[in-house]
Amino acid sequence: MTEKVIILIDCGYFDYINWYAQRNLGKKIDLEKFSDKVAEGKQLIRTKIYHANPYKKDESPEEVEKYKKSQQFFYAINRIPKHQFVSVGRVRPIKFHCPNCKKDYTDPKQKGVDVAIALDLVKMAQNRSADIFILISGDEDLSEAVVMAQQGSCNVIIYYCYDRDLNMYGSVKLNNAASDRVNIDLKFLSECLMS
Repeated sequence: MTEKVIILIDCGYFDYINWYAQRNLGKKIDLEKFSDKVAEGKQLIRTKIYHANPYKKDESPEEVEKYKKSQQFFYAINRIPKHQFVSVGRVRPIKFHCPNCKKDYTDPKQKGVDVAIALDLVKMAQNRSADIFILISGDEDLSEAVVMAQQGSCNVIIYYCYDRDLNMYGSVKLNNAASDRVNIDLKFLSECLMS
């Protein structure tokens, strides 16, 4: 009997993986190929992609266009068979201080996405919606949800990206909480690129 799998993707983390693929392989990741590769040999029930709507600092044409393009991408996800975009949380500007140049700047960061993933993972595990849950994330805050989800008879596998040279990391605590972990390296990604 083929095991059923649900993939949960933290889109903020996926953006970093996509950047990593573009930088090293010259192409973006094809989400459908990526899901198929991750679910290889298992029956894919659904891939859920969690992300907050982008932050608009003003109504300038550039910001409006950026927001419009992100919305088009989110809607396109729902047109891929067995894929679902889940709009959760919010994006807000966070102030940072650069120790090198001594300047302050703001950078938009998503908030609340990890909570939504955690709640969804635990709920689906309790309902036995799948045999295996595959989590694409590097967020340590999801560790307890992974432990709770595995209290039944399901497994949670963490897919993370590690490249020390480019500061690509996954959470050690999150990886240790999972029943298995897989490093998404360049060989893996080379099979998931857009044509």
